[in-house]
Amino acid sequence: MAEFRITCDDDGFDLRKLAAALTESQGWPRDQVSIWENRGGGGVVVTVDDALLTHREPDPLTRPMHTLSDVHKACELLRRRDPSLRGVDFLALRAEAARFFSAGWSIADLLHALSHRHDGAPWPRGEGYQGIEWLEHRLRSWKTPNGDIRPSVSQESAQLRIVGRAGLPDDIGMPDDEPVAPRRTATPETARAAADDARRLMRAGTRTTSDALGHRERTAAHITRPTGRRAPGSGDQR
Repeated sequence: MAEFRITCDDDGFDLRKLAAALTESQGWPRDQVSIWENRGGGGVVVTVDDALLTHREPDPLTRPMHTLSDVHKACELLRRRDPSLRGVDFLALRAEAARFFSAGWSIADLLHALSHRHDGAPWPRGEGYQGIEWLEHRLRSWKTPNGDIRPSVSQESAQLRIVGRAGLPDDIGMPDDEPVAPRRTATPETARAAADDARRLMRAGTRTTSDALGHRERTAAHITRPTGRRAPGSGDQR
């Protein structure tokens, strides 16, 4: 367990808020970090689990795919991991998989979807269960009736963990005239921890990365804007 202390000469400064912001900026889960006041020496003390400070290479099966090159390499790995994909045209596989990667899925999520239905039942395996039709049939189970992609197994697990922390409204799913039994609501600390998890989940499922920022800069470099001031009365004719 690592520990560090934050102090400040200004008594009006909220050190706990600063420590929480530092924890959030590092992406550390709140259940592995403790923030408490150091009453004897002043300031606040932050303790961090050693596992969070150990640098580890990201697991290629769980990291998000943001670029065409990432998707191409991911599909190559999918074909090596799942024998049922060997008879599938690579371009067809890449086009189908790209939609799921755009929805925040990982390679591990797709491997799970290729071996299990959305309700958790395993798909049949072996000779005869292969080809593009079989691929589309399996992935169709992970789409809504209108074609939208459902949350992956890892996304569902993260969502359930957040709900489990913060809780749900007492009257959810109940008729309007049904009395609501009193129940203890989530504490502010639990709600804040759930919000932290939600922000991390949204960051993992969106393209707010250096790749997206680099694309925006490259695009902006090719945008031409008119210079000079428009003459009076030169507005659009209707």
